[in-house]
Amino acid sequence: MTTRHGMRLAAIALAGALTLGAAGAARAEWMQPDPTYREAQQALKDAARDTVGHGDDAARLATLGAAQLRMCKPADAEKTFWRVLALQPGNATALAGLGKLASYRGRDAQAESLLVLAGDFEGVARDRYALAIRREDWKAALALAPKLEEESGRVPQLEALAEAPATTVEFGEGGGLVNFDRPWPVPLVKAKLNGQVVLMAVDLGASEVLVDPSAARLCRVTQLEGERSLVWLGGRVSARNGLVTSVTLGGITVRNLPAAITSLRKYSLNVNPQGVPIAGVIGLPVLRRMGLTLDFNANRLEVARATPAPPTGAVRVPFEMWGEGEMVVYGSLNGGRRMAIQVGTGLPEAGIGAASEVFEEFGVKPGKLANAVRSIGAVLQGRPWSRVTVPTLALGSIVGDKVPGWGGVVDVQEFWRHGIRRDAILGPAFFRDRRVTVDWEKRELVFAPRR
Repeated sequence: MTTRHGMRLAAIALAGALTLGAAGAARAEWMQPDPTYREAQQALKDAARDTVGHGDDAARLATLGAAQLRMCKPADAEKTFWRVLALQPGNATALAGLGKLASYRGRDAQAESLLVLAGDFEGVARDRYALAIRREDWKAALALAPKLEEESGRVPQLEALAEAPATTVEFGEGGGLVNFDRPWPVPLVKAKLNGQVVLMAVDLGASEVLVDPSAARLCRVTQLEGERSLVWLGGRVSARNGLVTSVTLGGITVRNLPAAITSLRKYSLNVNPQGVPIAGVIGLPVLRRMGLTLDFNANRLEVARATPAPPTGAVRVPFEMWGEGEMVVYGSLNGGRRMAIQVGTGLPEAGIGAASEVFEEFGVKPGKLANAVRSIGAVLQGRPWSRVTVPTLALGSIVGDKVPGWGGVVDVQEFWRHGIRRDAILGPAFFRDRRVTVDWEKRELVFAPRR
């Protein structure tokens, strides 16, 4: 294998070939992974075979590390990439892979340094842009946006953010208790949007603050030029650019935030059918700035200046931050393979959502009433969902039994969006009857013992 050929294979493995995404349209075989997973699995086997007897070949090892990373084996990939850099300090594949991992684990300075050294390697501009967005370094994001055609619609917002005051947080006295207006099918709370009291959903899976157009007009959210797509609930939705002056939750006010203005009318009809329309969705840009506990036993949020001390016997589940702002944990369905799962609380009536291909891999079939409820997905995403029940869903030692889920939620094109396989989205039903605190500094979900 030539060095050039090895680097080419590594680039394909790390960034994700478009042909694999296209292959995802094919149906998976029953009790077998979907075609894109099988192809990536085979690529890993081939790369491992090619390194036998060639432990000092940086190009072959880089290909192996990229394949390991793509298959959601970050510990193996990290070890392999450091070995590559010991052999070839400037290897772009290893630098890009280690930069991505450092970014996901919160080592931002190291991530930026490694990604810059990786230069124009495939996928690096996207990772640097995502890191800049997550750090709210709007000038850096604006400089990188021209390299990413799909981000051209966000340029007006980035320009405005680069000139606007920085985001700030104002804490009221003590902590705050925010009762759920309703905890099901998603947690809904009263909050203030630009000083106006409105009803909003709370979603740890929303990487932005989402605002319905009617609420944007009522609450005088600044609307900017430009339209773009964003990923929410496993698929893409279109949105206009906006700026929010303030969001207040439980006495804590976050000022000067970017917003995505997108129609939530159909979502509102599903999550609050007999109530007032929801004005928006409170996402991570607000939630990560406060000590946050979701107590589904007491039907409330607890917000504070800092993360509260964990109770005796609490169980910690580590999470990573992928892309522009996606909380990701590692877990398994029915005792199967380890998989990356996005944390969310905005998925209606479910504890887990995934593509039908994922559930078929683990032998999970749609329920008898599936045909009667498929319309919810068609309404929200334009493609049908099917009701499923997952026998077991485990995040480390936190296990849910008979977890209600939706098949068809995650678009198969999004499996490899970050260059690493991500299979599913958690929903609020997994947290039902639980009390969980988000430790932002340690990047852990802290589960209190069940009573």
